[in-house]
Amino acid sequence: MRIVSRILLLVTSALFLSLSASAQEVETGTKAGESFRLKSEIRQERRDSIRAHKKVWVSVLGGPSYTPEASLGLGGAVLTSFRVNRMDSVSYRSFIPAGINVSINGTIVVAGTGTLFFNENRLRVYLKYEFRNEPAHYYGKGFDAIESVVRSDTTTRFKKTSFLFYPRVVWELKPGFFLGPAAEVSFASSKDINPVMAEDPYFNAFKPRYLNVGLGGVIQYDTRDDISTPTRGMLVSGTGKVFSHIFGGRYDYQMLDLEYRQYARVFRPRSVLAWTARTQMSFGDVPFTELPMFGTPNDLRGYYWGQYRDKTMAYAIAEYRHMFGSEEAYRKGRFYSKLGFVVWGGAGTIGNTPAEWTRWKWNFGAGIRIQVQPHKNFRFDVGKAPGQKGLLFYMNMTEAF
Repeated sequence: MRIVSRILLLVTSALFLSLSASAQEVETGTKAGESFRLKSEIRQERRDSIRAHKKVWVSVLGGPSYTPEASLGLGGAVLTSFRVNRMDSVSYRSFIPAGINVSINGTIVVAGTGTLFFNENRLRVYLKYEFRNEPAHYYGKGFDAIESVVRSDTTTRFKKTSFLFYPRVVWELKPGFFLGPAAEVSFASSKDINPVMAEDPYFNAFKPRYLNVGLGGVIQYDTRDDISTPTRGMLVSGTGKVFSHIFGGRYDYQMLDLEYRQYARVFRPRSVLAWTARTQMSFGDVPFTELPMFGTPNDLRGYYWGQYRDKTMAYAIAEYRHMFGSEEAYRKGRFYSKLGFVVWGGAGTIGNTPAEWTRWKWNFGAGIRIQVQPHKNFRFDVGKAPGQKGLLFYMNMTEAF
């Protein structure tokens, strides 16, 4: 019995020592894992802190590209963000994106839309600029002319060179209410006119080459929590511009732009439902390149650029935006938290006057998002126009709206 008791005591002691050693190993492994994760989080926070206080932060993405107008080429996007006043910790970081495309058919495009913030966000400067040298298409003015023409090199295509500079400066008079001046300078030159286009009466009412200069004003009510990638709030905006030969341009006309945007978080903090409605109305001798239209990378993505244009235009879009992970996961440097997707649907119409808004064109699409800077995404969208062959692709550094 004594021998058995001693054996049991030895076994019990060995088992206890084994369990103690295992527990220490687990505890050591756990601490090592926690230490590794802590160091990773500290490194990510340090990177974000350094970047947040950088004077200039540049992000670049690019690669092969293809569009029906530009064919095969190289495309990319550059996002530059900075603080105008490093002592102003309230103002958002100012940002100026640039989309660039160079293709084998001679297309050269440089375009972007940015915002500069001053004086704790009370003073804002909106900038839009474009240079385009590309094959373009003109289908006519109004639904009847547009849908009676088949897109081809001999019916719609021509060579267009254009330039646009469109600044707006607004000051916050009361919380959320902004008011200020607007100006626009645009140049357009049309060459290699196809036979059908050469007989179009609206096209022939204008010179193939002209400069237009407009002055006006803008009023806004803006409660968005961020300008480049909003998740909450709304924007109601009205812009009026008068173009005249008195300012140095060729043609006299007026443009009214009314826009409404709304953003709401749904399901989770990084899931957003965004919707917008916009109308443009023009009056006077409006050149065909300046007519209100939809089908750009910032509205009904899926229609050819400039396909639907007339003296007035309206559209509405609803878009669901989803970023994976949480804000905490992004701060910890989790790669998946920098990725996301969107889906949208919308409809648009054109007419010589709003009374002709009786025919609507539908649109839907989806896209992916890559967060390259906090609250600033690179987007790649694929849009579809029902009844129209193929898909259209878009790359940019800011959301569509």
